[in-house]
Amino acid sequence: MAGETVLLVDDDEVFQEAVAVVLGTRYRVVTASNGTEGLARVAQERPDVIILDVMMDHLSEGFDVAGRLRTDPETSSIPIIMLTGVDQVYNLRMEVDEAWVPCDRYLEKPISPQDLLDQVDELLTAAVR
Repeated sequence: MAGETVLLVDDDEVFQEAVAVVLGTRYRVVTASNGTEGLARVAQERPDVIILDVMMDHLSEGFDVAGRLRTDPETSSIPIIMLTGVDQVYNLRMEVDEAWVPCDRYLEKPISPQDLLDQVDELLTAAVR
């Protein structure tokens, strides 16, 4: 799986750096700090997988970005992993309707490095088929 690019879009710099180190053991990692920057990076980099935080500049920014990517024929097939820390921030449990959420995986923070690597590996393997 050498050569694949993962785009990580998250406004938490410490989380972004930690995840980039973990993913960098297998993939080329590019980062963005918000949805606008993320969409620009998608256009520049054409990543193989996108990891999106749900809450950045506003509460649903990750969903908005994923929705835009899914409706664009150029980006609609790029696998998307959504990560959320909403349970930790607001002490509530978000129930997600998988049919509504415009992503391939919806995961909660914190996520173990190995679990995240496994999720990315699975999506890349499925995309090759």
